[in-house]
Amino acid sequence: MKLYLQMGHGMQTMCKELSTDWNGATVIISPQNIHPTDKLSPFAASLQKVGGSVLFDPQLYTPRKYQKNLQTHDYWPQTDITSIELGECSDLLSKLAYINTTIGAEAFILPAHIINRIDDRWGNVQGAIANQGRRVANGQTLLLTVALGKDVLSDDSQVESITQFAEHWDVDGVYIVCEHPERHYLVDKPIWIANLLSLVAGIKRLGKEVVVGYANHQMLPLALAKCDAIASGNFLNVRWFQPEHFETTDSDEQSRRTTWYYCPQALSEFKVTYLDVAKRAGILGIMATPTPMENEHSRVLFGGAMPSLTNYKEGDSFKHYLHCLRIQCELATKSTYNETRNAQFAQLETAARILNGLHNERIKGQYRDFGEIADVNEAAIQIFDKEFGFAMAREW
Repeated sequence: MKLYLQMGHGMQTMCKELSTDWNGATVIISPQNIHPTDKLSPFAASLQKVGGSVLFDPQLYTPRKYQKNLQTHDYWPQTDITSIELGECSDLLSKLAYINTTIGAEAFILPAHIINRIDDRWGNVQGAIANQGRRVANGQTLLLTVALGKDVLSDDSQVESITQFAEHWDVDGVYIVCEHPERHYLVDKPIWIANLLSLVAGIKRLGKEVVVGYANHQMLPLALAKCDAIASGNFLNVRWFQPEHFETTDSDEQSRRTTWYYCPQALSEFKVTYLDVAKRAGILGIMATPTPMENEHSRVLFGGAMPSLTNYKEGDSFKHYLHCLRIQCELATKSTYNETRNAQFAQLETAARILNGLHNERIKGQYRDFGEIADVNEAAIQIFDKEFGFAMAREW
């Protein structure tokens, strides 16, 4: 499974730096963060010069709402703003096809508005967008957006309906974005996670590519469903799909300035002040980045000085997180389904054991702590394994 970069606020330079470091990175461009349209091509070209590639997410999730940055783009509906919801948007798709061709996108992401209930009307609209997209795509690979409201993945029957509709869409793959239930960064509902696994596996078994956008490290088990890639970024609004982010100019990246450290072996993030506590307790080494993921962005935290007194900055935090997550994604897929499943369980058990020791010293990650989430993912994997394990093992 691959990691794509989900562009967010202030990520243009970071994307190019990481692509250079990684010998190439796929970036999902956010039109909200590059405007006006004439700046898209220069950015795409600069990324491609350092081995990167681009996708373009038109972000038409809430076309009835006003968002000042998105409104600056020529393709954004100005009159018939409900065309995307009706599936009658050939002019819009032609404009998007031109953008994708101009920037040399490796695939054409077809837009879709966010849906809170899967029904025949939605399936027909999605099919119509796919058909119109195929006519204007000039042979490009097509990924149809599936944008799900917070309750859809809690309903098994709706998940099954999506897979049934997807079988008839004339596209090469899907781009899934899904709102989290109860507005939690880390989802605490095993059924929701299990249903996301089932949805990805169901679409993959149709022979289609699957990219899950706005993701974080909780989605590493998607490797079990043969997910092609997850996409993540710097601030939480690109690690967790929040529809209101496309309805307002307010954004959490402007106010949240706390610097975090991602401890990959614990699948948790900690404020740097809690690394100070670990140092005083003599257990900071437990939280040090494992050798396979060690990187220049976080090395300063473990050089002997009090972590909060080092030069570890917000940008270092973001790059460290994405560096580690990229490696975790690459390592998540093993040669067999059973090996992949067992590795996921082992990773969760290791995280739980490390966190138990840290919690005993009152070192916690607040809402980014995986302490209770490890059980959630284990339960979700167990459900998925019982329902899909035999088929996935045979088709691996």
